[in-house]
Amino acid sequence: HVMARDASSLPCGVWPTMITPFRDDESKSIDYECLDGLIEWYIKSGVSGLFTVCQSSEMYSLSDMEKLQLARHVKLQAAGRVPVVACGTFGGPIAEQAQFVTRIAQEVDAVVVIVNRLAEENEGDGIWKENLQKLLSLTGNVPLGVYECPVPYKRYLTPELLTWLASTGRFLFHKDTVSSIEPIMQKLAALKATQIQTFNFYNANAATLKLSLEHGARGFSGISANFYPWIHSWLCANWKSEPEKAKSVQQFLAIAETTLMQKYPLSAKVYLRRLYDF
Repeated sequence: HVMARDASSLPCGVWPTMITPFRDDESKSIDYECLDGLIEWYIKSGVSGLFTVCQSSEMYSLSDMEKLQLARHVKLQAAGRVPVVACGTFGGPIAEQAQFVTRIAQEVDAVVVIVNRLAEENEGDGIWKENLQKLLSLTGNVPLGVYECPVPYKRYLTPELLTWLASTGRFLFHKDTVSSIEPIMQKLAALKATQIQTFNFYNANAATLKLSLEHGARGFSGISANFYPWIHSWLCANWKSEPEKAKSVQQFLAIAETTLMQKYPLSAKVYLRRLYDF
């Protein structure tokens, strides 16, 4: 279900938030052999892209070198079959964050800005926007994404900020983590009004996936894509042509999600190891 893309866009569909396998020895280093099998499984399952160096990847426990190596390895193993994005902002002075963005940009198709790393929790949207503008000025024409990561604190983008991001022309990827449908609908309505086609809204909330697709979301980027990504992929491709079946699939996704969230990402690792020996 991977849609055609050009250099200024990303495909609709499923973007799993990749987990990172680690060696079960004293080194606790990334298990790249296991990772290769996982990447092949994602692609064979019909995903449209891969989101690595994210919260599911345990990014905050990785060194800068490990982040770069992980992003590079995923991109090389994907071998152009699907695009790859990775987070590139991890706190600290904006100039230093910009430097890392330019470094990891050499390894992936777009670098994802973590929303809560550009301002403190008690700082308003004005400061956040000012810091992002500085980041933009320091990163040339690097294609970007944005991710409402819930850790270390939850910071959601308003419809106004989201449309501003789209208007810059720099952002191709947005992972939205709001769990209630009303703010999702408000964001999608605001984006639709801009008529900008290159800014892609990917819903992380499985319970609202079908409804968000009906109102303009381009796909799914959430944790349950580490368990059965082919189901999300089917829904993204067929919600309009097979509405009754899509309704049943959506009901399953909503019910199953609450179970999968328990002890995640360990739950995903145990599941994949038992079923596929990754």
